[in-house]
Amino acid sequence: MNEKQLEAVKSLNNTLVIAGAGSGKTFTIINKINYLIDNKYYKEDEILVISFTNESVNDIKKKIKYNVDIKTFHKLGLEILKNENIHIAPFNLLNFIIDEYFNSYGKDNKKINKRIKRILIESSTVELKTLISTFINLYKANYTNINYLFKLYQKSHFINKDYLRIILEIYHIYQTELESAGYIDFNDMIIDATKNIKENKAKIKYKIIIIDEFQDTSLIRFNLIDAILKQNNGILFAVGDDYQSIYRFSGCNLDIFLSLKNYIPDLKIINLDCNYRNNQTLINIANNFIMKNKKQIKKNTICYKDESKPIKIYFYKNKSVALKRLIDTIDGNITILGRNNNDKKVFNIQENERIKYLTIHSSKGLEDDNIILINLENKVTSLPTKIRNHKILDLIIEKDKYPFEEERRLFYVALTRTKNSIYLLIPYSNYSTFVKEIIKDYKKYLEIHKY
Repeated sequence: MNEKQLEAVKSLNNTLVIAGAGSGKTFTIINKINYLIDNKYYKEDEILVISFTNESVNDIKKKIKYNVDIKTFHKLGLEILKNENIHIAPFNLLNFIIDEYFNSYGKDNKKINKRIKRILIESSTVELKTLISTFINLYKANYTNINYLFKLYQKSHFINKDYLRIILEIYHIYQTELESAGYIDFNDMIIDATKNIKENKAKIKYKIIIIDEFQDTSLIRFNLIDAILKQNNGILFAVGDDYQSIYRFSGCNLDIFLSLKNYIPDLKIINLDCNYRNNQTLINIANNFIMKNKKQIKKNTICYKDESKPIKIYFYKNKSVALKRLIDTIDGNITILGRNNNDKKVFNIQENERIKYLTIHSSKGLEDDNIILINLENKVTSLPTKIRNHKILDLIIEKDKYPFEEERRLFYVALTRTKNSIYLLIPYSNYSTFVKEIIKDYKKYLEIHKY
């Protein structure tokens, strides 16, 4: 372990570890668990490790030598409510309710005012349904009941009020359906589990909670952890990276990570500043690129290898031909990253033993010898995406203070997946604003080719 990793491992206070790309985040968590048990600070059953996916949970389980509880938030909530005979709602129930509203309650409902009926008729049905589903899921990830939604409705004007009226009605129908069918959804499960902890209906044994990917938490998830810690006068050890917060539309709230000291005043903050994956020039470019966002934490990252031109740009006329030719020039394994799932089809990518395709979102936490980044055109669905939030979402999501804040973090994630070089496959004309920025600001660090 390096000095900062060792400091994090030995910290016995509430601690936030800011772990940038390639800094040995999982390695630090594993050593933290070993240190706490080896030195008898905690017993195995007093430690809880939370990670956000089953894959990451299983990865930590494989690497650990002790029988420590390692769970997702979903599993934790279920176990807290295990004596309540709960049933989790089908994942598509909300969408079903929305469809029913449009078919039955909506356009044919004579009680609905003309403006709302016009929205239902004139708006793209698919887009409006997606908007409503997104709004409700985001709302429930950060608010525990309908009260704030009523306040938003009451103080809104004109078109916002009409949209909120539709959302309120669907929200109410959805919650009524959940209750009548004896279901709860994931967000309700977290909220109910928190309530049980606060009311001491459930007793939790954990005295230290270690959370991986803490930048991806939501307010209701944090409230659950906070309730458990207060019940046992426990300690929080949170690990994450504000540069890699890319799940805002699943309810994640980066402000909790950035302002954790406001929630936990005695918080110790440790920055893991050594990067064992990337080379120095690449990480300098990536760090400078992300810092154009107004709220990111400045990092001075140290790497142990370097390359003068780690970003290799390949301009093309025919994307599929260019991709095949580029692959033939690269030694070692390759991961191709795209903005969307269908980029694989658009670029005619074939799977084989040394090549795999992932979206940038699904690549977080992974690495490969070489990375090829595609879909860097200046189009609505490229990187950065030009798909804009509907203004109704601005009521529950903080607006970007700098253009494309989350897309900028997404580009950072893509740049930092490689152990060697990253290859940007770019059309000759009409290419991404991010590419234009990279070429303008870092031209001397680029290797440029044309097909």
